[in-house]
Amino acid sequence: MKYLSYFENTLVILAMAGMAIITFANVLSRYFFDVSFAFAEELTINLFVLATLVGASIAIKRQSHFNFQFLYERLNPKAQKVVLVIISILMLAFLALIFIFGLELALNQLERGRMTPALNIPQWLFTLALPLGSLLCMIRTIEMTIIQGNFTLKRKHEYEEIEIERKELNS
Repeated sequence: MKYLSYFENTLVILAMAGMAIITFANVLSRYFFDVSFAFAEELTINLFVLATLVGASIAIKRQSHFNFQFLYERLNPKAQKVVLVIISILMLAFLALIFIFGLELALNQLERGRMTPALNIPQWLFTLALPLGSLLCMIRTIEMTIIQGNFTLKRKHEYEEIEIERKELNS
């Protein structure tokens, strides 16, 4: 998974740097020459989509997505495990739909020979960000489900040990 993290981070860095450079060059071009690059918006939007989807995968790995930790921590370990599995299944189903429809869209664009308006390069190259990003998110979701599931099991054993100690103290 170390190589996957390197791949994800490299993609996001390159996409963000590309967006910054293109946007900055376009602003300078408009300011000094009163001319805008025709491809700037097209390329920036597609790089933004790539950075967003791959960034979502990184966020899953870092457990940085919004959640209701306050409620989750109040559940007993068995209920936490059930909630974790349900949420993971729902996430995987949603990501699988994005993967399938994104791949279908890219293949349709490839079959039809669709080109980008400004750059005149194959549109499917940019559309592949959808299945790529969702695949990375699916891998990270499975990874984090296993890690969190193991943590929940450890907490369950700790919880049981605490209950045993408490019963012994009360006896």
